[in-house]
Amino acid sequence: MSLWIRIDTAETTSSTVYDTVKVQIVDGATTTTLATYSNLDRNSSYVQKTFNVLAYKGKTVTVRFLGQEDSSLQTSFVIDDVALTAG
Repeated sequence: MSLWIRIDTAETTSSTVYDTVKVQIVDGATTTTLATYSNLDRNSSYVQKTFNVLAYKGKTVTVRFLGQEDSSLQTSFVIDDVALTAG
């Protein structure tokens, strides 16, 4: 599985996580977090991320993006071009 992500934030810290997004696979009652990104991962352009999801081949699963933000400064997690390639 691959995706492109851009993270824009108004947070000024370089050491404290305030906002996150998790990339998850839900397989029945089991949820696996493939990656967690935060305001500390800010970037000025899209970055491609890839994940090995071969363990789920032939299964019906849900790909979930779970975001959490504090009540102060904004962070935008812009996710584009999510692709799942059959192996």
